[in-house]
Amino acid sequence: VWQSRDVIDMNSNTKYEGKVYVPCMPTILAAYKTGDWTFSGFFGMPGGGGKAEFNEGLPLFNNLIGQLGGSLGAMAPVPMTVYGASQFESTQYMFSLQLGAAYKISDNWSVYGGIRGNYVNNNYMGTIKALADIPAMGMNGTDVMAVNIDMDQSGISFTPVIGVDYKVGDFNFAAKYEFRAVNHLENDTKQMEIKASDAMNQIGMGQVIEGAAGGALGSYLGGFEDGKSLRSDAPAMLSLAGSWQATSWFKAMIGGVYYFDKDAKVESLLGGDNNRNLDHNTYELLAGVEFNVTKNLLLSAGVQFSDFGITDQYISDISFTNDSFMTGLGAKYSFNEHWDLNAGFCYAAYANYKTQLSSYVRNTYNATLGVDFKF
Repeated sequence: VWQSRDVIDMNSNTKYEGKVYVPCMPTILAAYKTGDWTFSGFFGMPGGGGKAEFNEGLPLFNNLIGQLGGSLGAMAPVPMTVYGASQFESTQYMFSLQLGAAYKISDNWSVYGGIRGNYVNNNYMGTIKALADIPAMGMNGTDVMAVNIDMDQSGISFTPVIGVDYKVGDFNFAAKYEFRAVNHLENDTKQMEIKASDAMNQIGMGQVIEGAAGGALGSYLGGFEDGKSLRSDAPAMLSLAGSWQATSWFKAMIGGVYYFDKDAKVESLLGGDNNRNLDHNTYELLAGVEFNVTKNLLLSAGVQFSDFGITDQYISDISFTNDSFMTGLGAKYSFNEHWDLNAGFCYAAYANYKTQLSSYVRNTYNATLGVDFKF
């Protein structure tokens, strides 16, 4: 997965580029059928994941230092201009293992029940710096102070999954409901300190700077405290889908997913229950087609639209998910009755979202490769 996550500061028209690269997101699916029963398992990362790097920092942190700079400059024994610089990266993964069984009630109906276990592992690492130009001392870009953060988060949750399938003629309909997974993420903070530079200690400003920075940044850093537990629930979700085998070589599918986000509690690192700020629950609409070009070659194409209900109060520099429109292409080649090779590519275009302070832009490219083995 290649993704851009850019934030544009609307005040200074400065672009902060964020890059995400995930070399591999493995998915393992297995099913075993015996009589009217089918036992299945899944392992993968349904919530996605990867590392996002903002090498030029984020406007949230740089602007905080800018607001602090006026008071620090006024207290300094020599005139100085203080400004902010930062560097930030976050790594977020959700691994899931799901086990379940389906039972064929009749030629038309089947039902499914299972349980999913989720393991979440996050890391936040970065440095927020205050730099200063001091003309009287011939110093430019001098370190004033730095805030260093290195924190891991982890948590485990479980949730039931139920489903039903109905087939009649050339049509197939299915529904699935996943219950909300209540997840508590506990902070393991290896480093979170505010430290004045040696240069500021030498001119007697060290303690003053650390005190002023602590007062200004304290409310923003509270979510990084060691041992603190934050709720990060996976919302309940309802999936509906249908397919039509129009001919032996053409199949069409539609679907929809509704996420009960506002019922899930997600506490932000910056404070508050973020999901309460959503305008509405997330919904996704999907459609796709398949073409059997030859006996061995199958081609497919699909689209997906996602509306997340985000608001100015919900979105932030360190957490933003914009509405998106995704297109995808796929191919499957069957070597024989046992082996299939799958390949695919998708592109997600995210809507540009603007707030009073910032603009948030995302784009994603995703390439996939898979192998099916039947016995």
